[in-house]
Amino acid sequence: MKLENQDTCMFSMVVLVVLYCRIAAATWCVVRSEASREALQAALDYACGTGDDCGSLQLFGLCFLPNTIQAHASYAFNRYYMR
Repeated sequence: MKLENQDTCMFSMVVLVVLYCRIAAATWCVVRSEASREALQAALDYACGTGDDCGSLQLFGLCFLPNTIQAHASYAFNRYYMR
């Protein structure tokens, strides 16, 4: 598996640097481990507030687990990026 750093994503007034991973021609966003909880929450609120369906992150949703801000933010940022 090969990981490549490429760009940064910007959500609301919060700039979060994310890693774009490329494995077998698939690309997705992953938040940086050192991103603050506050920055992740603000960007997550923005990504889910733009009309994207973040219902999968709710309790009993398909992507609720792992129930961490990093996992939920990565999922939401990836969906935002893929639009």
